[in-house]
Formats: sequence, structure tokens, C-alpha cells
Amino acid sequence: MRYATILGAGLIAAATGAQAETTIRIGHATPETSPIHQALTYFEEELEKRSDGEMQVEIFPGGQLGSVQEMTELVQSGNITMTTGASVLLSSTVDQLAILDQFLLFDDVDQARAVLDGPAGDALSAAMEERGLKNMGFMELGFRSFTNSRAPLDSYDAFAGLRMRSADNPIAIAAWRSVDAVPVPLAWGEIYSSLQQGLIDGQESALSSMVVERFYEVQDYVSLTEHIYWPELWLADLNWFNGLTEDEQALVMEVAAETVERQRQIAADLNAATLEQLRAEGVEVNELPAEDKQKLGETMNAAIEPDIRAKVGNAFYDDFMSNLNR
Repeated sequence: MRYATILGAGLIAAATGAQAETTIRIGHATPETSPIHQALTYFEEELEKRSDGEMQVEIFPGGQLGSVQEMTELVQSGNITMTTGASVLLSSTVDQLAILDQFLLFDDVDQARAVLDGPAGDALSAAMEERGLKNMGFMELGFRSFTNSRAPLDSYDAFAGLRMRSADNPIAIAAWRSVDAVPVPLAWGEIYSSLQQGLIDGQESALSSMVVERFYEVQDYVSLTEHIYWPELWLADLNWFNGLTEDEQALVMEVAAETVERQRQIAADLNAATLEQLRAEGVEVNELPAEDKQKLGETMNAAIEPDIRAKVGNAFYDDFMSNLNR
């Protein structure tokens, strides 16, 4: 167990003392202003109210308990109850999540939700359970686009030589290298300072994150690439969940479903309002032409499909893709 994970466990012990086992402790990496944290506060308030105080919720935001991977380890070991994280950061724990690392996989948010809330999502949930994790639902931040300080990303060739933050994920790194970008693996909390210091040129995230994380302060350009949809997974300790009574499980999942719907709406509303705010902050906004976007996706997916198939298995890959209904 790494130092940050040990530190996280220590913070939990110090913060919670001898509280009852019905206390649900949730760690996540995003700021308190994020749609994720806002939705989790709804979960806290509603679960405590509907359980007549029998269930208490404590939320540790901003990565104070460690990175996404470290908090996932804390969930698996039973040291905290729940965490959230982008699917690309969790495929090292649950192999099948690598299926979501493909580019231009979904046409729009409605299709992404329909697939993930259906049988394909159930298959991913089953894979999570094999790793001791209960899927509480697929949150989202929307499709990801780019900020950078070098030049507008207005063509396929514009990505060549771009030093960009990448998730620490071999498939994602291979994909960006296939279009001659220079991916630099960094934890989420390191992005702003790395942009500020010029260690990287840019980063890719949901539009709302560009405002929540204030990336516009240290970036000149926003390029609407919308190249990938990464859901934000909400994971719980499966052993903890299985230890609840049937009534408790039903209540937790009822409030969780409402929380996911609320989070999706908060994120959608924030994304819709974000472009004008970014323009008002002085960044230049451009779109990536459709033909360049298509070429980008085709090149990257061709580079990573063999690795994804090897990781998730051909049968899982083909079954999941059959749910896209294109």
C-alpha cells in the first residue's frame, strides 16, 4: 500500500473516530464546486433523512484521501465505503472498462446513457463485482475537448508534438502517440500547476472541468474536439453493500439512482453554460472539422483495438459493441 493510501486511511480514522458502522465514507478527487460533489451532497442529505439518521454519510473531496487509484484501493480494502473516478483511470483495476477507452465510441450523450444504463452497462457492473466493487451508477462529465497554450487544434496535424496531460493508462498513451502527440501521465490534481509552469502545453477534459479547475487562467485556446466520452464511475465496497439488509440496499440504490440523474443534469447544465464563460474569460474557441475528427478517431482506434481486445476478450468486446445500435 502506497504512502498516500496509508495517509488516507489515517485521515479517515482521525476524522471518524469510533462512529457506527452505518457511516458511509466517500472520497473523491474533484473540488467541492464540481457536479460530482454537488450530487454527492444530495446523496448525503437524502440518505440521512430517509433512513431517519440510521445511515450517516461523510464526504472527503478534492483528493484529500489520495488519487483515484489509491481511493479505489481503500474501497476494496474496506477502509472507505465509496469513491468515484473516470473509467480510464480504473481499467487497471477492472480490465473490461478498457472498452470505454475507444474514441468517438458514442454519437452523443443520449446514446452513451442508453448503452451504459442497459445490458452493456450491466456487463461492466458484473466485471466490477468480480473485483469487489459495487457499481452505484454511471455519472458523467460529458464529452472531452482540449485546452492548450500553443495554437488552436483545428486540424488532424495540429496534434503533432502537442505535450498534453494523459491519464496514466497504457492504452490512452498509445492512442495519443499514434497521432504524434506527446502524452505526459499526470494525476488530475497536478494538471493546473503543470500548465502554469509550461511543463505541458494542454489537457483534455469536459468543458465544465475547464471552469471548475480554472484551466482558462493558464490556457489560451479551447478546441471543441469532443473526442471521447468517459463516464465517472461511482464505486462502493461490495462486501459493505452485501452486509446491508435488503431494505437498506433498496434505500441506498434508490437514492443513488436519483443522485446519478441529478449529477448528469448538473453536469449538462454546467457544460451548456461553459462556452460563453470561457469566451468571457478571454480564451479563443474553435471547432475541429468533422473530417479531421473522424480521421483522428480512426487512427487512434486502429492503434489500440488489438490491445483493448486482448484486455477485455473478443467475446466481451463484440457483445459490448453490438449494443451501440448503429
